[in-house]
Amino acid sequence: MRLEGGHWLAKPLSLFLALVLASWPLPIFLGLLRPDWVLLVVLFWVVRANAMSLALVWVIGVFVDVQMGTVLGMHALAMSVASWLGQQIEPRVRGLSPWQTAVIVGFLDVVYRLINWLVMHVFQANVYDLNYFWPVLTSILVWPVLLTVMRLEGVRL
Repeated sequence: MRLEGGHWLAKPLSLFLALVLASWPLPIFLGLLRPDWVLLVVLFWVVRANAMSLALVWVIGVFVDVQMGTVLGMHALAMSVASWLGQQIEPRVRGLSPWQTAVIVGFLDVVYRLINWLVMHVFQANVYDLNYFWPVLTSILVWPVLLTVMRLEGVRL
């Protein structure tokens, strides 16, 4: 991976924008379909660019926990597991097309959401149904767009 001159802010800026998009107010119907922006950006830096450590992923997950008001460590754990799995398959993903990697990112998003769902089921009285998994589809659809935007911003892989 090589970041072109002047784009050393690409990683922190993309993570900040993902945190903003994750908390942007939406109508209830659209909120159910909101992609997992922070996870997508983290997976971009882990899977496509191989430029993020699991310790940093854990810290970002804690930021998401604080931002969303969830059980502290819930998103950190789920994001770390999904990122670790992404690091394990990263060498095999290099040659795949954006749509093929979108399917892999969808699988990692299912893992992320399943861990979050299990933690919420154990620690909170709320009962979440299968509508909780709809954002996986929108995350799959957004992934190729995210790759294109990151390439336009000068992130060379």
